[in-house]
Amino acid sequence: TPYTRWSKAVAQGSNQRSNIVGSINGNYKPWTFRTNLRLDKNVQLTWGKKDSETKKKANLNIYVQVLNLFNTANILNVYNFTGNANDDGYLSSPLAQSTIQNLNSPQGFSNQYTINMNNPGNYSRPRVIRIGLQLDF
Repeated sequence: TPYTRWSKAVAQGSNQRSNIVGSINGNYKPWTFRTNLRLDKNVQLTWGKKDSETKKKANLNIYVQVLNLFNTANILNVYNFTGNANDDGYLSSPLAQSTIQNLNSPQGFSNQYTINMNNPGNYSRPRVIRIGLQLDF
């Protein structure tokens, strides 16, 4: 999936923009890999009088479905300056260093900013296991 690379780091939540490095959508996010698995067992159900033509029939499907079988942490979104899903590069930039030193609690700001930057939406969903029944009649 393409994305546009930026020339400088910009703080999260600010409305600032950066100049583009290269061309629009000139860089690519990492490859993604996903494997799903579904196991089914069909059971025929019948009920009613033994030798009657009004005997009822149904099909019961029992299944186990595993999404993202290998629990792969696929990267869905990256930060435009670093191309990394975990770091936007702002805290290590010269602009941030001068701004942080003037705050009452530089370490507190860095900790809070890191928490805000840790976006679970940058990664695909972890392994999901579903067990279910499906009745067709």
